[in-house]
Amino acid sequence: MMKHSKALIALLALLAALPVFAQMQPAPPPAGEAQLIELKATVEDVDLAKRLITVKGPAGRTVVTKVDPKVPNLENVKAGDNVLVKYYRAALQQAEQVDPETERAGAVTESEAAAVAVGDMPAGVAGREVNEVVEVLDVDPYKKAVAFRGWDGKYREVSVDAPHLTHWLDDLQKGDKVRVAYREALAVMVQPN
Repeated sequence: MMKHSKALIALLALLAALPVFAQMQPAPPPAGEAQLIELKATVEDVDLAKRLITVKGPAGRTVVTKVDPKVPNLENVKAGDNVLVKYYRAALQQAEQVDPETERAGAVTESEAAAVAVGDMPAGVAGREVNEVVEVLDVDPYKKAVAFRGWDGKYREVSVDAPHLTHWLDDLQKGDKVRVAYREALAVMVQPN
């Protein structure tokens, strides 16, 4: 009987301690948080003045990212270099369908966007916010992303992981014209590969 009592007391103590252990674990990232991507790629272009790097990944798609000022030696990166890039995928801020007869791609506006943090995790990443009319190239419900060609003719893929945006995964189709506002991707590491 005493053996069962000790086991019961130990079990109750463990159950009482579980909430404490759960509180010690890091919280899951908030919904809609920027997604960190790691990519082996070839550098297509470097714009030192704007700190933009254009890379082509193994699938042949081009990604443009703003390089965080904390990334050193960007001036040493040249077109043709093979690099490993870690970047936060561009995040859709808002979207609205437009009339393809009256709206043409273009009419781009850009502004600097502030970083937003939740604890130690970025909920949004500093960079440029871009507004433009685009044609949808792909909708990927698995990655929760929408792809299009940006104002500069380069492939863009934006995350639509925020709860108020996921309906676009069902509402958009390839070929749709959409006015989008998105936060540009931000590279946090660029190193030779």
